Amino acid sequence: MTDAVLDATAKAESETAPRKRNAERTRKAILAAALREFAQAGFAGARIEKIVKAAKCNIRMLYHYFGDKKGLYMAVLESAYMDLRAREAELKIDFDKPLEGFLELQRFTFDYFEKNPKFEGLLRNENLQHGKFASQSRVVTETAFPLRRTIERLIKSGQDQGVFGPDLDPVQIYVTIAAMSRFHLANGYSLSATLDTDMSAPEWRKARLDHALALLEGYLTRGAR
Repeated sequence: MTDAVLDATAKAESETAPRKRNAERTRKAILAAALREFAQAGFAGARIEKIVKAAKCNIRMLYHYFGDKKGLYMAVLESAYMDLRAREAELKIDFDKPLEGFLELQRFTFDYFEKNPKFEGLLRNENLQHGKFASQSRVVTETAFPLRRTIERLIKSGQDQGVFGPDLDPVQIYVTIAAMSRFHLANGYSLSATLDTDMSAPEWRKARLDHALALLEGYLTRGAR
C-alpha cells in the first residue's frame, strides 16, 4: 500500500469518527427530548415539532434515525426499559442472603422511580393506551427475564434456608415491589389532597420506603419454618 493510499485511508477514518460521534449525540438528544414530550403528552398528544426543537435538530434527521413517530416512541419506550433493567443488573445481590436481596431490590426500585419521573410519566401514558406499544416490543419482555430469574433464585434460596414461607410467586412479588414504589407517585397529588398529607415531603417518602420494606419482609417470611 502506497503512502498516498495510507494517508487517504487515515484521513477517511479520522473524518468518519467525528461523524459517528455527532450522529450518536444527535440520536441521544432526540431520544431525551422525545422522552420528555411523550411522558408529558402521551403518544397521541406529542408533537414532533417540539421534539426536534428541543433536540436542536431537524425533522429529516429524526425520521432518518427512527422512521416515523411510532418508531420514535417505540425507541423511547425500549430505551427507558433497558435503562431500568441495566441499572437493576448492577445491583450486588447476594443469593446467600435472600431477604436482604429482596429488600435491596425494593430500595432500588423505590429510588429509581422517584429519580426518574419521566419514566413514570411514560408508563402512565402507555397504560392509558392499554399497553399498546409495550405489548408489541420483544425488548420490553425479554429484558425482564434476568430480573425474573433473580427473583426466582432469591425465593428458592430463602425457602431452602427456611427464612421464606411457601407458595411465593415471583410475578406477584415484583408487582408488589413496583406498586409500592410507584403508586404514591402516580397518585400523589390526589392522595395528598384527600388525606391532607404532603406525599412529596422527604420525611414522608422515607417513612413510605420503611413501610414498604416492612410489608415486603412480612410477606416473604410469613409461614417460614
